[in-house]
Amino acid sequence: MSDKHEVTLSASAERDLAKLPELLGAEVRRFLDGPLRNDPRKAGAPLVGEQQVGMFEAAARGWRMLYRVDANTRTVRVMLVGRRQNAPRLPFGGGGPPRR
Repeated sequence: MSDKHEVTLSASAERDLAKLPELLGAEVRRFLDGPLRNDPRKAGAPLVGEQQVGMFEAAARGWRMLYRVDANTRTVRVMLVGRRQNAPRLPFGGGGPPRR
């Protein structure tokens, strides 16, 4: 049995990913197949709040994503993917420690 998580994308995340410029999309795909699949809890920051249990946000130079981790089934469901300048904060509230 593999220690890696299964990563799936929602229909809207698939559409969002397809709209990204080629190089940015390739960077997101590398993240999906690498850090997110290997250790999704370390790959992003947990969102705070009662309704965000299991929800995480990850961001890099030009993109941002929101995903849910299910530890029981070892699955990760990517809900949103967007260009960072178009999605300065995702609609589910802030995540992780304050940014400095």
